[in-house]
Amino acid sequence: MTEDPKGLLVELGAMRKRARADRHGYWLPFLLFGLITLAATPFYAPRFCVPSGQNPELVEPQPCSWNSADMPWLYHWLHPAGQVMNSPVFSHFQPNIAADVYWIVALLCGYLAVVWWYRWRAAQVGVETPTRLYAQVTIFMLVLPLVGVPVLSELFFGRAGWQIALPITVAVIVAATWRVRSVGFTLAVLVLFALAHFVTVYQYGPLFVLAAGLAGLAYLERNVVCTVTVAIFTATVLFVNEAGRFGFYWPLGVEHFASTAVPAFVLLVGGIIGSVRREMTR
Repeated sequence: MTEDPKGLLVELGAMRKRARADRHGYWLPFLLFGLITLAATPFYAPRFCVPSGQNPELVEPQPCSWNSADMPWLYHWLHPAGQVMNSPVFSHFQPNIAADVYWIVALLCGYLAVVWWYRWRAAQVGVETPTRLYAQVTIFMLVLPLVGVPVLSELFFGRAGWQIALPITVAVIVAATWRVRSVGFTLAVLVLFALAHFVTVYQYGPLFVLAAGLAGLAYLERNVVCTVTVAIFTATVLFVNEAGRFGFYWPLGVEHFASTAVPAFVLLVGGIIGSVRREMTR
Protein backbone atom coordinates (compact mmCIF):
# COMPACT_ATOMS: atom_id res chain seq x y z
CA MET A 1 0.00 0.00 0.00
CA THR A 2 1.41 3.39 -1.01
CA GLU A 3 2.00 6.22 1.51
CA ASP A 4 1.21 8.95 -1.02
CA PRO A 5 -2.10 10.64 -0.03
CA LYS A 6 -3.33 10.66 -3.61
CA GLY A 7 -2.41 7.01 -4.04
CA LEU A 8 -4.15 6.15 -0.78
CA LEU A 9 -7.35 7.80 -2.00
CA VAL A 10 -7.14 5.90 -5.27
CA GLU A 11 -6.62 2.60 -3.47
CA LEU A 12 -9.42 3.37 -1.02
CA GLY A 13 -11.77 4.15 -3.91
CA ALA A 14 -10.83 0.89 -5.62
CA MET A 15 -11.43 -1.07 -2.40
CA ARG A 16 -14.84 0.51 -1.91
CA LYS A 17 -15.78 -0.21 -5.52
CA ARG A 18 -14.69 -3.83 -5.13
CA ALA A 19 -16.62 -4.13 -1.85
CA ARG A 20 -19.78 -2.84 -3.53
CA ALA A 21 -19.29 -5.31 -6.38
CA ASP A 22 -18.81 -8.16 -3.90
CA ARG A 23 -21.95 -7.17 -2.00
CA HIS A 24 -24.18 -7.25 -5.08
CA GLY A 25 -25.57 -10.71 -5.61
CA TYR A 26 -28.87 -9.98 -7.36
CA TRP A 27 -27.80 -11.72 -10.55
CA LEU A 28 -28.41 -15.22 -9.13
CA PRO A 29 -31.93 -14.46 -7.81
CA PHE A 30 -32.78 -13.00 -11.22
CA LEU A 31 -31.61 -16.15 -12.97
CA LEU A 32 -33.41 -18.37 -10.43
CA PHE A 33 -36.74 -16.56 -10.62
CA GLY A 34 -36.42 -16.24 -14.39
CA LEU A 35 -36.23 -20.03 -14.63
CA ILE A 36 -39.09 -20.44 -12.13
CA THR A 37 -41.27 -18.10 -14.21
CA LEU A 38 -40.35 -19.83 -17.45
CA ALA A 39 -41.14 -23.24 -15.92
CA ALA A 40 -44.68 -22.01 -15.12
CA THR A 41 -45.48 -21.60 -18.83
CA PRO A 42 -47.08 -25.05 -19.35
CA PHE A 43 -49.68 -24.33 -16.66
CA TYR A 44 -51.13 -21.54 -18.83
CA ALA A 45 -51.43 -23.52 -22.05
CA PRO A 46 -55.04 -23.56 -23.31
CA ARG A 47 -56.98 -26.81 -23.33
CA PHE A 48 -59.18 -27.70 -26.29
CA CYS A 49 -61.92 -30.33 -26.36
CA VAL A 50 -64.26 -31.91 -28.90
CA PRO A 51 -67.96 -31.80 -27.95
CA SER A 52 -69.29 -35.09 -26.68
CA GLY A 53 -70.62 -37.35 -29.42
CA GLN A 54 -68.76 -35.52 -32.20
CA ASN A 55 -66.13 -37.02 -34.49
CA PRO A 56 -62.74 -35.48 -33.62
CA GLU A 57 -61.69 -35.74 -37.25
CA LEU A 58 -64.65 -33.69 -38.48
CA VAL A 59 -65.08 -31.13 -35.71
CA GLU A 60 -62.60 -28.40 -34.83
CA PRO A 61 -61.69 -28.54 -31.13
CA GLN A 62 -63.01 -25.71 -28.99
CA PRO A 63 -61.79 -24.38 -25.64
CA CYS A 64 -62.87 -26.79 -22.93
CA SER A 65 -65.71 -25.58 -20.77
CA TRP A 66 -65.34 -25.38 -17.02
CA ASN A 67 -67.43 -24.48 -14.02
CA SER A 68 -66.08 -22.91 -10.84
CA ALA A 69 -68.47 -25.11 -8.86
CA ASP A 70 -66.45 -28.12 -9.99
CA MET A 71 -63.18 -26.68 -8.68
CA PRO A 72 -61.73 -28.11 -5.44
CA TRP A 73 -62.09 -26.29 -2.13
CA LEU A 74 -58.47 -25.09 -2.25
CA TYR A 75 -59.20 -23.11 -5.41
CA HIS A 76 -62.12 -21.31 -3.74
CA TRP A 77 -59.99 -20.67 -0.65
CA LEU A 78 -57.18 -19.12 -2.71
CA HIS A 79 -59.58 -17.17 -4.93
CA PRO A 80 -62.49 -16.09 -2.70
CA ALA A 81 -63.62 -13.50 -5.25
CA GLY A 82 -63.07 -15.82 -8.24
CA GLN A 83 -60.78 -14.97 -11.14
CA VAL A 84 -61.14 -12.42 -13.91
CA MET A 85 -61.50 -14.36 -17.15
CA ASN A 86 -61.87 -11.55 -19.70
CA SER A 87 -58.16 -10.88 -20.18
CA PRO A 88 -57.24 -11.22 -23.88
CA VAL A 89 -54.23 -13.39 -23.07
CA PHE A 90 -56.25 -15.72 -20.85
CA SER A 91 -59.40 -15.92 -22.97
CA HIS A 92 -58.94 -19.69 -23.30
CA PHE A 93 -57.23 -20.30 -19.98
CA GLN A 94 -58.83 -22.72 -17.56
CA PRO A 95 -58.09 -22.06 -13.90
CA ASN A 96 -56.34 -25.02 -12.34
CA ILE A 97 -55.13 -25.71 -8.85
CA ALA A 98 -51.83 -27.06 -10.21
CA ALA A 99 -50.74 -23.54 -11.21
CA ASP A 100 -51.56 -22.20 -7.73
CA VAL A 101 -49.67 -24.99 -5.98
CA TYR A 102 -46.71 -24.58 -8.32
CA TRP A 103 -46.37 -20.86 -7.60
CA ILE A 104 -46.76 -21.30 -3.84
CA VAL A 105 -44.08 -23.99 -3.65
CA ALA A 106 -41.75 -22.43 -6.24
CA LEU A 107 -41.83 -18.92 -4.76
CA LEU A 108 -41.39 -20.20 -1.21
CA CYS A 109 -38.40 -22.33 -2.20
CA GLY A 110 -37.02 -19.50 -4.33
CA TYR A 111 -37.21 -16.95 -1.52
CA LEU A 112 -35.57 -19.34 0.95
CA ALA A 113 -32.82 -20.00 -1.59
CA VAL A 114 -32.20 -16.26 -2.03
CA VAL A 115 -31.86 -15.71 1.73
CA TRP A 116 -29.42 -18.62 1.92
CA TRP A 117 -27.50 -17.24 -1.09
CA TYR A 118 -26.93 -13.83 0.46
CA ARG A 119 -25.87 -15.30 3.79
CA TRP A 120 -23.49 -17.70 2.05
CA ARG A 121 -22.02 -14.83 0.03
CA ALA A 122 -21.53 -12.78 3.20
CA ALA A 123 -19.47 -15.60 4.69
CA GLN A 124 -17.42 -15.89 1.51
CA VAL A 125 -16.68 -12.24 0.67
CA GLY A 126 -17.02 -10.64 4.10
CA VAL A 127 -19.60 -8.08 2.94
CA GLU A 128 -23.21 -8.74 3.93
CA THR A 129 -26.39 -7.57 2.24
CA PRO A 130 -29.11 -7.40 4.93
CA THR A 131 -32.02 -9.64 4.02
CA ARG A 132 -34.42 -8.84 6.86
CA LEU A 133 -36.54 -6.36 4.91
CA TYR A 134 -36.55 -8.61 1.87
CA ALA A 135 -37.72 -11.56 4.00
CA GLN A 136 -40.45 -9.45 5.63
CA VAL A 137 -41.85 -8.28 2.29
CA THR A 138 -41.80 -11.72 0.68
CA ILE A 139 -43.28 -13.54 3.69
CA PHE A 140 -46.01 -10.89 3.90
CA MET A 141 -46.80 -11.32 0.21
CA LEU A 142 -46.90 -15.11 0.49
CA VAL A 143 -48.91 -15.37 3.70
CA LEU A 144 -51.50 -12.67 3.00
CA PRO A 145 -52.93 -14.21 -0.22
CA LEU A 146 -52.82 -17.67 1.38
CA VAL A 147 -54.39 -16.77 4.72
CA GLY A 148 -55.19 -13.08 5.18
CA VAL A 149 -57.29 -12.38 2.09
CA PRO A 150 -59.33 -15.63 2.29
CA VAL A 151 -60.02 -15.18 6.00
CA LEU A 152 -61.01 -11.53 5.61
CA SER A 153 -63.16 -12.38 2.60
CA GLU A 154 -64.94 -15.16 4.48
CA LEU A 155 -65.35 -13.59 7.90
CA PHE A 156 -65.54 -9.88 7.17
CA PHE A 157 -65.84 -8.66 3.59
CA GLY A 158 -68.38 -11.31 2.58
CA ARG A 159 -70.68 -10.52 5.49
CA ALA A 160 -70.24 -6.81 6.11
CA GLY A 161 -69.86 -5.87 2.44
CA TRP A 162 -66.84 -4.16 0.95
CA GLN A 163 -68.37 -0.69 1.39
CA ILE A 164 -68.09 -1.14 5.15
CA ALA A 165 -65.25 -3.66 5.42
CA LEU A 166 -62.75 -1.80 3.22
CA PRO A 167 -62.68 1.51 5.18
CA ILE A 168 -62.49 -0.39 8.47
CA THR A 169 -59.62 -2.55 7.20
CA VAL A 170 -57.69 0.50 5.96
CA ALA A 171 -58.27 2.28 9.29
CA VAL A 172 -57.00 -0.74 11.25
CA ILE A 173 -53.86 -0.99 9.11
CA VAL A 174 -53.15 2.72 9.50
CA ALA A 175 -53.70 2.59 13.28
CA ALA A 176 -51.48 -0.48 13.64
CA THR A 177 -48.57 0.90 11.63
CA TRP A 178 -48.68 4.68 12.03
CA ARG A 179 -46.92 4.84 15.41
CA VAL A 180 -44.60 1.93 14.72
CA ARG A 181 -42.88 3.20 11.57
CA SER A 182 -42.97 6.12 9.15
CA VAL A 183 -45.75 7.26 6.84
CA GLY A 184 -43.93 5.53 4.00
CA PHE A 185 -44.12 2.23 5.88
CA THR A 186 -47.89 2.63 6.35
CA LEU A 187 -48.36 3.39 2.66
CA ALA A 188 -46.20 0.39 1.73
CA VAL A 189 -48.33 -1.94 3.88
CA LEU A 190 -51.52 -0.58 2.29
CA VAL A 191 -50.09 -1.11 -1.22
CA LEU A 192 -48.98 -4.65 -0.39
CA PHE A 193 -52.40 -5.40 1.10
CA ALA A 194 -54.10 -4.19 -2.09
CA LEU A 195 -51.62 -6.16 -4.17
CA ALA A 196 -52.35 -9.33 -2.18
CA HIS A 197 -56.04 -9.03 -3.08
CA PHE A 198 -55.12 -8.33 -6.71
CA VAL A 199 -53.07 -11.55 -6.73
CA THR A 200 -56.12 -13.69 -5.94
CA VAL A 201 -58.22 -12.15 -8.73
CA TYR A 202 -55.93 -12.09 -11.76
CA GLN A 203 -54.36 -15.12 -13.39
CA TYR A 204 -50.94 -13.51 -13.55
CA GLY A 205 -51.19 -12.35 -9.92
CA PRO A 206 -48.28 -14.57 -8.73
CA LEU A 207 -45.97 -12.56 -10.98
CA PHE A 208 -46.76 -9.52 -8.86
CA VAL A 209 -45.87 -11.43 -5.71
CA LEU A 210 -42.54 -12.00 -7.42
CA ALA A 211 -42.31 -8.35 -8.47
CA ALA A 212 -42.92 -7.21 -4.87
CA GLY A 213 -40.14 -9.46 -3.59
CA LEU A 214 -37.75 -8.28 -6.30
CA ALA A 215 -38.63 -4.65 -5.52
CA GLY A 216 -37.57 -5.28 -1.92
CA LEU A 217 -34.36 -6.81 -3.22
CA ALA A 218 -33.69 -3.78 -5.44
CA TYR A 219 -34.18 -1.50 -2.43
CA LEU A 220 -31.54 -3.44 -0.51
CA GLU A 221 -29.10 -3.67 -3.40
CA ARG A 222 -29.41 -0.01 -4.45
CA ASN A 223 -27.97 -0.94 -7.82
CA VAL A 224 -28.96 0.65 -11.12
CA VAL A 225 -29.07 -2.58 -13.16
CA CYS A 226 -31.06 -4.35 -10.44
CA THR A 227 -33.59 -1.52 -10.09
CA VAL A 228 -34.03 -1.04 -13.84
CA THR A 229 -34.50 -4.79 -14.37
CA VAL A 230 -37.20 -4.97 -11.69
CA ALA A 231 -38.98 -1.95 -13.19
CA ILE A 232 -38.84 -3.45 -16.70
CA PHE A 233 -40.03 -6.81 -15.36
CA THR A 234 -43.07 -5.23 -13.66
CA ALA A 235 -43.92 -3.15 -16.72
CA THR A 236 -43.53 -6.21 -18.95
CA VAL A 237 -45.92 -8.26 -16.82
CA LEU A 238 -48.54 -5.53 -17.21
CA PHE A 239 -47.89 -5.03 -20.90
CA VAL A 240 -47.99 -8.65 -22.07
CA ASN A 241 -51.16 -9.35 -20.10
CA GLU A 242 -53.12 -6.15 -20.62
CA ALA A 243 -51.98 -4.80 -24.00
CA GLY A 244 -54.86 -6.61 -25.71
CA ARG A 245 -57.29 -4.23 -24.04
CA PHE A 246 -55.67 -1.43 -26.05
CA GLY A 247 -55.62 -3.12 -29.44
CA PHE A 248 -52.26 -4.92 -29.31
CA TYR A 249 -52.48 -8.69 -29.77
CA TRP A 250 -49.80 -11.32 -29.71
CA PRO A 251 -49.56 -13.84 -32.59
CA LEU A 252 -52.00 -16.69 -32.02
CA GLY A 253 -49.25 -19.27 -31.62
CA VAL A 254 -47.54 -17.50 -28.72
CA GLU A 255 -50.20 -15.40 -27.05
CA HIS A 256 -50.86 -17.94 -24.29
CA PHE A 257 -47.16 -18.24 -23.45
CA ALA A 258 -46.24 -14.55 -23.51
CA SER A 259 -47.53 -14.05 -19.97
CA THR A 260 -44.64 -15.97 -18.45
CA ALA A 261 -42.02 -16.38 -21.18
CA VAL A 262 -41.48 -12.66 -21.87
CA PRO A 263 -41.14 -11.57 -18.19
CA ALA A 264 -38.86 -14.58 -17.61
CA PHE A 265 -36.67 -13.38 -20.48
CA VAL A 266 -36.33 -9.97 -18.78
CA LEU A 267 -35.13 -11.55 -15.54
CA LEU A 268 -32.72 -13.89 -17.31
CA VAL A 269 -31.19 -11.01 -19.28
CA GLY A 270 -30.91 -8.92 -16.11
CA GLY A 271 -29.22 -11.80 -14.30
CA ILE A 272 -26.73 -12.31 -17.12
CA ILE A 273 -25.91 -8.60 -17.30
CA GLY A 274 -25.44 -8.47 -13.54
CA SER A 275 -23.12 -11.48 -13.60
CA VAL A 276 -21.03 -10.03 -16.44
CA ARG A 277 -20.74 -6.64 -14.70
CA ARG A 278 -19.64 -8.32 -11.50
CA GLU A 279 -16.88 -10.23 -13.30
CA MET A 280 -15.75 -7.05 -15.06
CA THR A 281 -15.38 -5.11 -11.79
CA ARG A 282 -13.44 -7.80 -9.94
